[in-house]
Amino acid sequence: MKKTFLELEPELCNPETAYFHILPIPYEGTVCFGKGTDEGPDAILAVSDQMEYIDEETLYPFYKRGVFTCDPIPAAETPREEMERIEETVRRLDLFRPDRFPIALGGEHSVSGPIIRVASEKYDDLSVLQFDAHSDLRDAFGPGGRDSHASVMARALDCVETVVQVGIRSFSEEDLERFPKQVENFLTPTMLEDDFDGCAEHALTRLSKNVYITVDMDAFDPAVAPGVGTPEPGGLSWRQVVRFIQAVVAAKNVVGADVVETAPLGGRHLVTEFAAARLVAKIMTAVGRKKAF
Repeated sequence: MKKTFLELEPELCNPETAYFHILPIPYEGTVCFGKGTDEGPDAILAVSDQMEYIDEETLYPFYKRGVFTCDPIPAAETPREEMERIEETVRRLDLFRPDRFPIALGGEHSVSGPIIRVASEKYDDLSVLQFDAHSDLRDAFGPGGRDSHASVMARALDCVETVVQVGIRSFSEEDLERFPKQVENFLTPTMLEDDFDGCAEHALTRLSKNVYITVDMDAFDPAVAPGVGTPEPGGLSWRQVVRFIQAVVAAKNVVGADVVETAPLGGRHLVTEFAAARLVAKIMTAVGRKKAF
């Protein structure tokens, strides 16, 4: 039986009327360390109906805008074929339009690249807000080459002018050599801890009118999200990420989002998939309250 986000009543899952469209992408083809991100979407969907359907801060019933869960995109044999398959699917489903808000569930981070490409064609003035432990700016890396999870923000910069990167605490010399000015868009956990409001304001000055949000779960401290492929110590707190997203949604036109790199630990260790599901709900709340119609 197909798993759906929140397991809502049929009238709230109608693809023609639902505002939020969840797109599972269970792909893992270029990871170089911990495995399991291909199991992430199913794990997030499986726990989603254990949440209460009202936001605890605002009392907003985020589910009432309607939530349709698309069929998962099956994994392709090669990274290039996978990127093409994702791009074709996002176009065919027509996810970027005023009466829809797409949220993709990964899968490894490479899946964000083709989604951002399609969004950039729909919105001329698009920028990307990335939450991540890693900068992902290599031109090519490992078996995925230019379609590697470690190259996804380089691919984003092929089609948008600005990527603001929040939570970064691991990057290579190659990253700095290829994108020396990108350091100005790095907001590390230490920077947020020292001056959260200043960091949020800095991001808002850098981001354009239209924004796509991508969240790699390893942006969080491993205490919040231990089930990721490459955990890095010293990450972001739950409140920092949620508050940052709320600030950007309030100030900009956020057009879509993804939550990627959940690698379930199995057994009763469900904290990462629960955090991912709750984060999706927080995004729905912030966007749904603003874009009421």
